[in-house]
Amino acid sequence: RLRMKLEEAGGVNPQILQEYEEVQQRDVFLSKELDDLQKAQTALVSLQKQLNEELKQKFSEGVKSINKKFDELFQTMFGGGGAKLALIKLQSRDVEDNELGGPTAKLQGEEEFGVEIAVDIPRKRVKNLDMLSGGERALTSIALLFAMSFINPPPFLVLDETDAALD
Repeated sequence: RLRMKLEEAGGVNPQILQEYEEVQQRDVFLSKELDDLQKAQTALVSLQKQLNEELKQKFSEGVKSINKKFDELFQTMFGGGGAKLALIKLQSRDVEDNELGGPTAKLQGEEEFGVEIAVDIPRKRVKNLDMLSGGERALTSIALLFAMSFINPPPFLVLDETDAALD
């Protein structure tokens, strides 16, 4: 009966059945691909969180190590006193994606940090880097450069006019 009704309606085109099977196979394939992409997205987000935590931990450990060595070198150069690096949180700013090579959408809440250097020179009441003389600034910057190179030694180090940026 169904065949007769189909023939009365105009018949069945065998190409339609073939197309239906192809579309069904493509749908199954794309469903699998979508599942794979969702799994990959979940794995990447998890990896990103893990890497961010590890980066923060290693960064804070590095700053502590540099701080310790910086204080030792500062005391050696100045015959006492002390020096300390402090991370300070600057105002957050909006970053445009085109700075990152993408479209011009804005990323909200991009935090920026800066470094503040606190010094305690023996026999002086100076606590701020801005109040140091040129020679004292140069010695402080050299102590910081050497502290960083002690903690993470470069293959070689060439210093030429280390205090030029302080002028």
